[in-house]
Amino acid sequence: MLNPKPLLIATAVSGVLLAGYGLGSWQTGLTYEVKLATQHASHAQDLQHVAESKANELGHALTEQQRLTDQAHQLGWELIQTRARLADTQSQLKQRIPDAIRTDGQHWTGLGPDGLRVYRAVLGYPEHDPGVPPADAGNVGQAGQTAGADEGLPPDDLLAHAADYGQWCQQLDAQLDTLINLHRKDGDGPI
Repeated sequence: MLNPKPLLIATAVSGVLLAGYGLGSWQTGLTYEVKLATQHASHAQDLQHVAESKANELGHALTEQQRLTDQAHQLGWELIQTRARLADTQSQLKQRIPDAIRTDGQHWTGLGPDGLRVYRAVLGYPEHDPGVPPADAGNVGQAGQTAGADEGLPPDDLLAHAADYGQWCQQLDAQLDTLINLHRKDGDGPI
């Protein structure tokens, strides 16, 4: 007869080995499931941080866009007001042209002192320049050296042209100043 003990021992050892393999396999699977869950959580957290970072960047960009839009509207309004002031000034200066021509009289073959002051003013220069000596109708060279009053451009045409040209120049100057101010307010430093 066969001895059942070795068979029983072999069966018991096999059972223990199988149970150990199953337990080890289960423990290994559990370890990897924990690692996989940790990686999923870490990846989800990384994605959330990236999304929050992009949302913050977008928020800052929208705030900056609104600031620049407000600044552009403000500067645009200032430019409109400047243009209106320039138009008023030019209108007032154009109204002075007939008076300047009448005051200068017929002693001049071009612009007299009053006409010259209006001419300088409509071009945006100060009316009185300390570097320009005062004009005197009695100090014209020899009368034969000058052209007659009926030749060339009449003073009112010269002054009207100067007024239009001066308005154009001053508008360009105002636009340039506005752009410089926009650049300075934007924080890029002095020009």
